[in-house]
Amino acid sequence: MQWWIWPLGAVSFILFIFVLNKWTRFGEFKIKTLDIIVIPVWVILHFTMGYRFGVSLILWFLLVWFVVGTILSWFLLQSKWHWRLFWHKYWQWSGLIGSLLLLIVTIIGFWHH
Repeated sequence: MQWWIWPLGAVSFILFIFVLNKWTRFGEFKIKTLDIIVIPVWVILHFTMGYRFGVSLILWFLLVWFVVGTILSWFLLQSKWHWRLFWHKYWQWSGLIGSLLLLIVTIIGFWHH
């Protein structure tokens, strides 16, 4: 299997969820596209790094992201953010960070291909 199949699958999955949210009654729920794509994007990032570079640094990325989340929670919860709002935003930011890392890994993978 080629390594670039995984990022292509991620883009297809994200577009499918976006279309599902936009054009069906699924969008009436309070679930956004960023709420759904978090775990699949991190799994796809793991497989993409593993197939392309032979090693996955996902655990290190997650460790750094959890440390950032701890610092953010300390500051934002002290500045009167509600804890549910913070964790919802942090979950969505996790999807964005995973997508950004997937984009960076894909660009570097094609660069060194």
